[in-house]
Amino acid sequence: MKLPGDIRNFFDRRMSRRALTVVAMTIVAVIAFVLGGLILGDGGSSEVGHAGHGAESSASAPTIWTCSMHPQIKLPKPGKCPLCFMDLIPLDTGAGEDLGPRQLRLSETAKQLARIQTTPAVRALAESEVRMVGNIAYDETKVAYITAWVPGRLDRLYADYTGVPVDKGDHLVYIYSPELLAAQEELIQAQEAISSLSGTSSEVLLSTARATLDAAREKLRLFGLTAPQIDRIENSREVSDHLTIYAPIGGIVIHKNALEGMYVKTGTRIYTIADLSKLWVIFEAYESDLPWLRFGQRVEFRSQSFPGERFEATISFIDPLVDPKTRTVRVRAVVDNSDGRLKPDMFVRGVLKSRVNQDGEIVDENLSGKWISPMHPEIVKDGPGKCDVCGMDLVPASSLGYAAETTGGGDTPLLIPASAPLITGKRAVVYVEIPSDEGPLFEGREVELGPRAGDYYVVKSGIEEGELVVTNGAFKIDSELQIQAKPSMMSPAGGGPAPGHQHGKPAGTPTTGEKPSGHDSPGSDSESDSGPGPAAGKIEADGAAVKALTPVYDAYFEVRVALAGDDLDRARKAGGALFAAVRNVDMSVFAGPAHERWMELSKTLSESAGRITKAKDIDAARDAFFHLSKATIELHDDFGHTGSRNFYLSFCPMARDGDGAYWLQENDELLNPYYGASMLYCGSFKKTYTAVSGAKR
Repeated sequence: MKLPGDIRNFFDRRMSRRALTVVAMTIVAVIAFVLGGLILGDGGSSEVGHAGHGAESSASAPTIWTCSMHPQIKLPKPGKCPLCFMDLIPLDTGAGEDLGPRQLRLSETAKQLARIQTTPAVRALAESEVRMVGNIAYDETKVAYITAWVPGRLDRLYADYTGVPVDKGDHLVYIYSPELLAAQEELIQAQEAISSLSGTSSEVLLSTARATLDAAREKLRLFGLTAPQIDRIENSREVSDHLTIYAPIGGIVIHKNALEGMYVKTGTRIYTIADLSKLWVIFEAYESDLPWLRFGQRVEFRSQSFPGERFEATISFIDPLVDPKTRTVRVRAVVDNSDGRLKPDMFVRGVLKSRVNQDGEIVDENLSGKWISPMHPEIVKDGPGKCDVCGMDLVPASSLGYAAETTGGGDTPLLIPASAPLITGKRAVVYVEIPSDEGPLFEGREVELGPRAGDYYVVKSGIEEGELVVTNGAFKIDSELQIQAKPSMMSPAGGGPAPGHQHGKPAGTPTTGEKPSGHDSPGSDSESDSGPGPAAGKIEADGAAVKALTPVYDAYFEVRVALAGDDLDRARKAGGALFAAVRNVDMSVFAGPAHERWMELSKTLSESAGRITKAKDIDAARDAFFHLSKATIELHDDFGHTGSRNFYLSFCPMARDGDGAYWLQENDELLNPYYGASMLYCGSFKKTYTAVSGAKR
């Protein structure tokens, strides 16, 4: 079984006789230009109607229809774009009206047909959810090493296996040491010297004897003897050639580094003990999330070991360096583990909810106006003082990036929906609707954006509170301004012929989250934004066979993440991992048609993974990824997937020089692997695939 009909046809059409297709589309475009010129050449007196929409048939009605993605297309009536099959939109140039260089007027009918929607810019605290993954680790401040303080032989190890719990003061090691014996003899001799001088009147001799006794005591203390042990030697005047070492802290023996009977030197590590009552959670945060992170914030996280339960940790450290390969920052949080349920190296997923004001300060009711320990974030007080743990001076929370007030007030940032700005490079353009009696008037504004807050952007300058910003259809307005040779996102200076889209080129390419209308696979308009797809594939296979494909999917997703991050080295390594994952699939779990189909697909998957591994540049890797995605989508269509997560069929209409390309995602944060940072959010989700349930299908 192959891909669904429309997607299968899409891939086949794009991969075969491509040159003929380009020629055919060029001829269609030329005919469209000629036909449009002939019809419009009659003085523009022809009426244009739009069946089913009740368009006005008057001199003010639109007479030209164009494509928002290919503005060079101009036709006399509504229909489909001959190049990309999008719905054409009416072109109303506002002829005869004195408009500004960035302004465009549309009729109400044209506005409705173009599906232009607006939302007012509002002032509110910017809220964002930062999602992170991480793992649990030991609290390094609560780890102790039990070492040999004197050279000798380990005659007895009382904690004789890794994982044994110990309390502070428990005996751990019984060690034989000749040096210890000599040090005890020195102590007894020093005592006897003082006793022999009891009748002397010489202060010099007494002072020297006392100093010798103190030195003997200190030497034994440095050898690891406790004060009661030293007192017992002095009182009994008996020496021992063995020493007992006691636990300095309570916890778990996480490493047993020595064996009974070993001879050790001073400093040789015998045990490692960790107190697990508090643990660290090491999260990985994207660098784009740094504006939302502060020392002392609380993070909720979950573990697969405890479904449905939430744990809370407090951020105690944010790494000052960014990992150059993953572009992430390590964030360390402290979690209470008094009940001992959490274990080191558990995998966790965390969510941090954060709010910022206009100045970028975090608004937190629990820390507003408080004083906090710079080393132990769990210590928070109403005023200055000392840390209860380390004794350091507390510092104001405001010095760590927290707002002094919890209400917005005049510092509340201005927010617009994330779909409003058109972003290219460092520029961002927002289209604003200006109220007018003559009909909707739209004006382009260059704005300075702050951080993205969930579904919103913070706007630092460029628009005012209450102005209506275009949230759907902004790209269509921008395309019309290009047609009129006015300043636009793609052509900031305006003038000259309107530029076409630079498909696949970072420079001048718009980055927008707007879902492109009509960009489903040709001949199908039903797939866009569809609900969940079928859970199972179309080939009957045992549940073990479907489960065996999980490493293949995981390796594929790693390739996608690497390409979305423009990381060629990581993509090559992921390609190698995918090649190995395909080879390691147990073919014995596939039977009958399933076996034949897997053999066919595994060959294509291996070839594409090998091409990615050997790719000389990122473009070659992305070309191989296109073929890899085709095979992976076929794999999923035939077999499905297991687990608890959904897969998302995604589509970018601008990839591969405007031909478009599909890929699979393992999460609902659309990141484009065909463009990376230049057009990271371009595209839309087409289907959601749920996991297979049950062992047999």
